[in-house]
Amino acid sequence: MRRPCVVLSVLDRYKSMFFTAEAMERLDELADLQIDPDPQTHASVQSRHMLKDAEVVITAWETGELTDLLDHMSRLQMVIHSGGSVKDVIGMQAYERGVRISSQTQLNAEPVAEYSLAMIILAAKGIFASRRRYLENRAKEETFWGNFPDVGLYGARIGIIGLSRISRRVIDMLNAFHVDIKVSSHHLNEAQARELGVTAASIENIMRTCDVISLHTASTPQTYHMLGAEDFAKMKDGATFINTARGAICDQDALIAELQRDRINAIIDVTDPEVNVPDSPLWNLPNVVLTPHAAGSMGKELHRLGDGAVDDLAHYIAGSKVAGEILVDQYAGRA
Repeated sequence: MRRPCVVLSVLDRYKSMFFTAEAMERLDELADLQIDPDPQTHASVQSRHMLKDAEVVITAWETGELTDLLDHMSRLQMVIHSGGSVKDVIGMQAYERGVRISSQTQLNAEPVAEYSLAMIILAAKGIFASRRRYLENRAKEETFWGNFPDVGLYGARIGIIGLSRISRRVIDMLNAFHVDIKVSSHHLNEAQARELGVTAASIENIMRTCDVISLHTASTPQTYHMLGAEDFAKMKDGATFINTARGAICDQDALIAELQRDRINAIIDVTDPEVNVPDSPLWNLPNVVLTPHAAGSMGKELHRLGDGAVDDLAHYIAGSKVAGEILVDQYAGRA
């Protein structure tokens, strides 16, 4: 098997986070591996020399953009990104030069789906609301659970807004439970809904009828503030809104205003801006669970992404299908 020239252009602090010792051994076996000494700026002579000879460049978080160096990298055939979005590393101009691109977006969807599922289950069971009452009262009266007559996963109505890799995985896992899943997406027809085991519904219907609502729409100019005051006002008393997508998809001020009425609950992993501003009411609202964009790959989960990047390289060398490859018509929505 041939061993192409591969440049690992990854900052030192991320190498061990993404690549285990076993993954690094695989890279050494697969390729003539070069380690970029200047992955953030590519300004040094040594870095430029390596990139000039590279057939494949493997990148990660904070790797400097390669688009402006494409004229210099005449041998480049593929950029393999170890993270999710690759847009900060390589632009669409790469396709014009026949350069292929892959990323680990699909693999990164798994932990987000796991987080979403966990929060959906906890919310449906009324864990956050009942915990709050328990802590405030420092007691559990005989009628305690009478305050939460509609909690429980069995028969819960779960609303999913957006049909993405993440939400498809959430739906797949939710189908193991006795729940009613409604999905709102322009990309979902009745036949696909039946295949997924869900009911196609409007956003209005989901906001009005569901016990737990999980947002999985891509953040684009078209989806900016897609959910606003009227939408949140339609939510049932005691319902929970979960956002693991992007903060800008919601009118955050409108969401906060509805939360301050202490009528609904929210689990928020992403804010607008990110990080959440110090004086935001979200920090102190008792009906909000605020997490620091923790749904995506963290800790040991990053090794899954590194392994995926190595697998992409192995398949590229073998001439087989590269699992993480992003085709030109997928770049805008997936990269």
